[in-house]
Amino acid sequence: MEINQIYALSCLEGLKKLPDNSIDLIFTDPPYYQYRAQNIKGLRNHKDVVTEFEFDDFKSEDDYLQFLEEVLKECFRVSKPGASGYLWCGDDFVSFLNRLVEQAGFQFRKVIHWHKTNPFPAVHPRKMFANSMELIVHFSKGTPKTWNYKSTNEMHNFIEAPICMGKERTIHRTQKPLKVCIPYIEISSNEGDLVLDPFMGSGTTAVACKMLKRNFIGFEINPHYCEIANERLQKVQ
Repeated sequence: MEINQIYALSCLEGLKKLPDNSIDLIFTDPPYYQYRAQNIKGLRNHKDVVTEFEFDDFKSEDDYLQFLEEVLKECFRVSKPGASGYLWCGDDFVSFLNRLVEQAGFQFRKVIHWHKTNPFPAVHPRKMFANSMELIVHFSKGTPKTWNYKSTNEMHNFIEAPICMGKERTIHRTQKPLKVCIPYIEISSNEGDLVLDPFMGSGTTAVACKMLKRNFIGFEINPHYCEIANERLQKVQ
């Protein structure tokens, strides 16, 4: 398969086409399965509420976790020794995912917390606090080979930034801002490395890689999102 391409394929179909030990970094945001979605007027379909949806027709948590387990095993196969990985997740599933990355053969390293400074506000009928945190599971295939240390204050497992807004924003409901993706791609890869994103979505990983002079390859099952991602890539100088 050619690099610097986003393929309109399911991730498992695409991953099986990649050779062993070919990837330097995995950076991906898989769909979140949530069984507690509520039908509150004005909330369920809001583009910024990222933990109130059921994705990809998963019938249960077990189905979802089994699917991610298969994906992670393929990711382990295609990763080079010393490759790092970053996996976005909701706080509901972080403990499950920690175990899944280890069952796939990776070493779990740390959970990174993204604090959204402008989350969707709490809605009174739900009797819950605003969802202002998302998490990233950091893992590696053995000891990380690449670790581009930044200043001490930039090496915390916490990052604070607003959700996507303005010109960066697309129609993708769970789009992650470049500001919270670029630092970790910089730390765990070098120019010319190959970065894999099995769930490309709106293409943020690919855009960040192009900006940082990394190569990328990824898969997105939704053709419309592939179009959005490629349009974004064309705008990167």
